[in-house]
Amino acid sequence: MLDFETLLHQVKNQTKVIEVSADDQFDFVDRDYAYIIESGSLLVVGERNSGTGVSPTHTLEENDPVGFAEAIAARPPKLKFKQVTDLTLRQFKSSDIRKFVDRANVFSKTIIKYSIGRIFGQTRTSSNLAFEEGFIDKNYDLLKKRRVARDEEVFKIGSVAKDMFFINKGLVQVVSREMKVIAELGVGECFGESALFDFRPRTYGVVASQNSDLLVIDSEQVEIEVSKEPAIVRLAVLLLVKRLEVMNNLRLLQQN
Repeated sequence: MLDFETLLHQVKNQTKVIEVSADDQFDFVDRDYAYIIESGSLLVVGERNSGTGVSPTHTLEENDPVGFAEAIAARPPKLKFKQVTDLTLRQFKSSDIRKFVDRANVFSKTIIKYSIGRIFGQTRTSSNLAFEEGFIDKNYDLLKKRRVARDEEVFKIGSVAKDMFFINKGLVQVVSREMKVIAELGVGECFGESALFDFRPRTYGVVASQNSDLLVIDSEQVEIEVSKEPAIVRLAVLLLVKRLEVMNNLRLLQQN
């Protein structure tokens, strides 16, 4: 659905490539810029576990984003970085990204804002309300409805990602393979954004923690809405979903 290489090619004239030696003291937390790794490895260090004193880590590699959430939200970085190898980075101006995101339609802007909220550990925001009014209410009759009972799986780890979901009523938990809770989501929130990728297997499961009513937004509807956007907005959507997966992984490691 969102082809990374195609999108990157379409925005190349808005970016530049920089080479960073492993010996350089490169500032990865400069909020004026965001990056995509074209080659090399970068270690991400998450928040320290207060009980064990250990900080979880995750290795970023080719095509992974650095600083896109911070660039769009115009806020300080949440992560620390340790360079592992020489890097080739594609550099984006944060101001350019924000300019295009601010002009995005309500569907794309909500996915972006909602992803950023979960990346930074925030809960329901006004952007969710705008999504309800600007997309859900207008398309309510076209959306499939699904009712799930308490403790029922909405989808399993490894299942094909064909839909994303909007919680109309109830509460769900995002869980790991070991059934550890990564996030709890309530009314007005979305999940299953990996439907934005090309039918990738789900990396996490979702279980209803209450009887819940869900609205199903299928991949075709997602594609119609997101395809209206300039390439840089579509790329930002894709990269933020990838960043959210990294944050989910770090939070899971932090629990151990």
